Amino acid sequence: MYEWTPAVLGQYAKVMGGYAFKSADFQEHGEYPVIKIKNIASGKLNMADCQYISAHTSEQAQRFKAKKGDILIAMTGSHITQPSSMVGRVTRYNTDVEAYINQRVGKVYSLDCDLFDEDFLYHFMVQEDTAYSLANIASGSANQANISATQIENLPLLLPNINEQRAVAEILTSLDDKIDLLTRQNATLEALAQTHFRQWFVESPRSHWAGSSLDLIADFLNGLALQKYPYKSGEPIFVVKIKEMKNGFSDNTDLCSADVPEKYIVSAGDVIFSWSGSLEVDIWKYAKGALNQHLFKVTSEQYPKWFYYYWIKEHMAEFRIIAESKATTMGHIQRGHLSAAKVLIPTDEEMDAMNEIVHPMIVKIECNNEQIQTLQKLCDTLLPKLISGEVKVKVSD
Repeated sequence: MYEWTPAVLGQYAKVMGGYAFKSADFQEHGEYPVIKIKNIASGKLNMADCQYISAHTSEQAQRFKAKKGDILIAMTGSHITQPSSMVGRVTRYNTDVEAYINQRVGKVYSLDCDLFDEDFLYHFMVQEDTAYSLANIASGSANQANISATQIENLPLLLPNINEQRAVAEILTSLDDKIDLLTRQNATLEALAQTHFRQWFVESPRSHWAGSSLDLIADFLNGLALQKYPYKSGEPIFVVKIKEMKNGFSDNTDLCSADVPEKYIVSAGDVIFSWSGSLEVDIWKYAKGALNQHLFKVTSEQYPKWFYYYWIKEHMAEFRIIAESKATTMGHIQRGHLSAAKVLIPTDEEMDAMNEIVHPMIVKIECNNEQIQTLQKLCDTLLPKLISGEVKVKVSD
């Protein structure tokens, strides 16, 4: 087993900042998307809400093209008080679409892949210790922290030989690939289940189906003001707020007392609906937590989960319009809007037939989510140990 060599990132890798596009360069639609901080700030690539540039502008920015596999880093963001958009967060560009990186988005690449494997480089950059190190040395305000290419290149690391780098990267990449496969499978299942729902209830509804409303097909339990249940000692419970719906629990998640009434406990598989601020509905996929105010836990003793879940999703666009129209800093809907949201109810026989089609999809999504959480925990445990050399990988000479 070879010794790991102390090094500085800039000896083996380079950081290149993005192109300083002008406001006039951007278009709402086009062929060439531009990757901005908001598209990578969470540590995941999110190409929604992109702006675009023309073919003419792209010719001027060819050096700043993102290719599949590129390691991208947020060089602007928040300090460690806001981990969900922290400066130094890293993601990988994982599509074949031709895109360009904007100013303050950096590209990190190996100077010689025979000395520094890019998969190993990615896993060194993506680990929490690296992100927190960069966030700690960033300059600027809490909400507008900045790091430079030089600061990133000055990161210290321990570097094994190339064969051991590749062996470590192979283990971690295999876990990432499995998580990605399950995530993509869930997206396919979700789209298929919703397609069935819309075909039945939106595109080809039956005239004999009964009419009802959202608040009559499910119970909408509003969360608690959990500051009334402060954590003091013993086993704490994580607080589920709107931000946890998207990203799960983090070091920044609030804690509360275990004295919270049982009905306000959220478990994997529960339908959660945020009715204030950022209106979202999702099937909870993380560990148990306590439901905070501004969130509904939605249940029904009479109808299957997919039925009320997809009816909520069907009305979500109109709920968001209602919330945006509120003259407050935090738009919301009220229970009266649930009563006004109409639904159709098929016969028991038809519901049973539909349930045989959609229920297995929901079960599969939940099973996949459980696997994803298990794999993510394994990855989070192994990553720092493998990247630091604390856990060695046997490599044949």
